Amino acid sequence: GDGEYSERNKGGMAEAILRRALTVAKSCSKYEEKMMTLVRLSEIAHTYVLAADVYYLIGLEIVQHGTTTVVDGEGEMEEAMQAFEVANAFIRHFMLETATTTAEGEDDDDALFYHAGSMLELGKIALSREDNVKEGIEYVEKALRKSDELEEDGKVEALVLLGQAKQSMGDLDGSIQNYKLALDLPSVGKSTAKAHHQLAIALLTKKKGGDNNVKEQDIENHFEQALELGMDPTPEAIAVLGEHNIHVMRSVNRAQWDAYNKAMESEKGGGSGGIMSGGGLGSSSQSVFAPQKETVEQEQQAEDALSLLEQGAVAYDGNVPTGGEGDSSLGAVHRRSSAT
Repeated sequence: GDGEYSERNKGGMAEAILRRALTVAKSCSKYEEKMMTLVRLSEIAHTYVLAADVYYLIGLEIVQHGTTTVVDGEGEMEEAMQAFEVANAFIRHFMLETATTTAEGEDDDDALFYHAGSMLELGKIALSREDNVKEGIEYVEKALRKSDELEEDGKVEALVLLGQAKQSMGDLDGSIQNYKLALDLPSVGKSTAKAHHQLAIALLTKKKGGDNNVKEQDIENHFEQALELGMDPTPEAIAVLGEHNIHVMRSVNRAQWDAYNKAMESEKGGGSGGIMSGGGLGSSSQSVFAPQKETVEQEQQAEDALSLLEQGAVAYDGNVPTGGEGDSSLGAVHRRSSAT
């Protein structure tokens, strides 16, 4: 999951098996099958936190595999946002039921009644749209207030997003501080590479602005670190390092190889449609939140999805977390959510 709520993994054997199924589903290479499994899991999740985690993953899949253009993908982005808001609602219900008292005048945001990963994703969506920088910053800052519930790369990503937002608003010092905080974390994923790259750009901008305290070697080092950690070569990095820099040449070769592999996969017909384009979850007019009409093909996909659940059950190692069973189905959670 994206963190550790006090209730997570306390739903008995049922939750242990369902979380195994979540792990198996995430590793599935077929988008339609993965989404069908997640939707099925959302229907049988029996605790608030498990339901929130499932809806978070549904939203994440829509974002990662939906239409990439803003105009064409607007409907999918709205569905993803809806999934993240549902995840937030489930955490709010859980926190309200388990919280002892709320300080007078303290609202839901002060009490952290939301899903950290979903807040981060809502921030990313907001920052990708014009004139939404302030809203995006608010979302990301909320996610960072529950940073212990984010994976390490998620913490780095949140700090980088804040840095980029501040940089776009002309706050170079604030952005540099965020990038350095990101690089202080132990993660070495894609977000760390981006932190190096954005820090190099921010330092370069300061130096061009007349700041003689910025060293050229520091700028070069951060660009090189970004390339070594897997970032594709950018015009800014090439301009500073030069085309014959060893780090630039390696990254160019890597990018060309990746492009070749993608082209080969495309020729083999490996692409698959999303849920909004007639994929495995119904026609483009249907939502993952609407009742699904199952065709013969979808029934077969449902069987495939359930087979993943069975794999999760088989893989269960018998290490049952302590705690009572929760509600019998997500339907009960839906009813409580709508009644509030």
